[in-house]
Amino acid sequence: MRDETPERGRKRRGGEEREGDNGARPDRGPGGRRPGGRKGRRPFDYGDLRLMVLALIAEAPRHGYELIKLIEQKFGGHYAPSPGAIYPTLTWLEDMGLATLEQQDGRRKLAQITEAGREFLQANAGNIEDIWTRKRRDYRRDAPRPILAAMDGLKEAIRSQLAQHDDRADLAAISARIEAAARQVAALPPLSRPDAGPEAAPESPPQEAAPIITRHRFETRRRLLTVQEAYRLTPHMIRIVLGGEELADFISLGADDHVKLFFPGTGEAPEMRDYTPRAYDTEARTLTLDFAVHQAGPATDWAIAARPGDSLQIGGPRGSAVVAPVFDWWLLIGDETALPAIGRRAEELGAGTRVITLAAVPGPEDEQHFQTQAALESHWVHRPEALATDPAPLLRPLRDLPLPEGRGFAWIAAEAGVARALRDHLLERGHPREEMKAAGYWISGDAAASDKSLD
Repeated sequence: MRDETPERGRKRRGGEEREGDNGARPDRGPGGRRPGGRKGRRPFDYGDLRLMVLALIAEAPRHGYELIKLIEQKFGGHYAPSPGAIYPTLTWLEDMGLATLEQQDGRRKLAQITEAGREFLQANAGNIEDIWTRKRRDYRRDAPRPILAAMDGLKEAIRSQLAQHDDRADLAAISARIEAAARQVAALPPLSRPDAGPEAAPESPPQEAAPIITRHRFETRRRLLTVQEAYRLTPHMIRIVLGGEELADFISLGADDHVKLFFPGTGEAPEMRDYTPRAYDTEARTLTLDFAVHQAGPATDWAIAARPGDSLQIGGPRGSAVVAPVFDWWLLIGDETALPAIGRRAEELGAGTRVITLAAVPGPEDEQHFQTQAALESHWVHRPEALATDPAPLLRPLRDLPLPEGRGFAWIAAEAGVARALRDHLLERGHPREEMKAAGYWISGDAAASDKSLD
């Protein structure tokens, strides 16, 4: 069963999910990303990744993660496609009838080549041979000294960071910054050479602006986990730490990602709710979830009663929406249901990054302290849960809050009507719509609904 069944009960969750377009564009590879991954200059042309995957599954049926590792080995570690490129590629091959994807044990999907796929591969035998034997040009030899110095400085900074960080969330943040820098460099006009004639640098077509949000898609699977810890973080927030070997390949790149939780229902179908991964550690095999305690529901009832040794099945994340690290400041606004995402974002931002939080909670004892190296400025609003559908408690301080100079990203999540009012206020103040993300994590009076896009 896929974990996209409509949910029942009052839906409160910690992250927005919006379907992305996995179709390929003429200048991009599968999944909408430019071919070549993150390691070095793009070594491949459009469609090469599809041929590589097809060739590897022609040797033997393989899973997505196995394909990533095999391709990385083929190129000596210089290139490794991301999950956001591999899984849409497999889906494309299946849609075209070149491969089949078979679910195994309710978890990973096994990719196998079809007869049509073998014919396609045979027709492109020369191309795949060229891909496997392709040499990487040595760009250092003719690079200007300032460029070489900058490249060496970047490598040294990366080495230093890797020596200090082993947490997957830290590494994801570092990777996102490097990818954003690469996109900005790629968008620059071609460098002119001092010895080039007037016709040596032909006019190049205008480059598309780097995307603010990059969407990554993952293979969906369910995991059965065990409660390791359960305690009250605040009077209205319960923290549950789950563990299990099935978290060995868990990945969540976005601070507002969500996983789907499955609870026993009144009939055969389970009750499902979406929650933000507050933190995770693949080495320790742990996943931390925070549950806002509100009126009774399957998630709240389970969290209140949870004890070490209890089990919980989760699904996802189905994908991540990663915001490019190109902003001078961040504004994070939300109610209790948004606190896991707000806390995670604040803690994952880089040292010195300015971040302003504005959050509504029932009382001062429900305020949270976030462990972060970012320059955090916290604003707390105390209002009873009965007023959670009223925008006024958050709108009043937002109107009085001066927005910093420079480019900023605004993130909002609350009851749909509240989130919409907050978004509209920022739009009225001139904040660019494309530089904000707003979501209705729940809708008052509609137990089974949420509003993800707020359009």
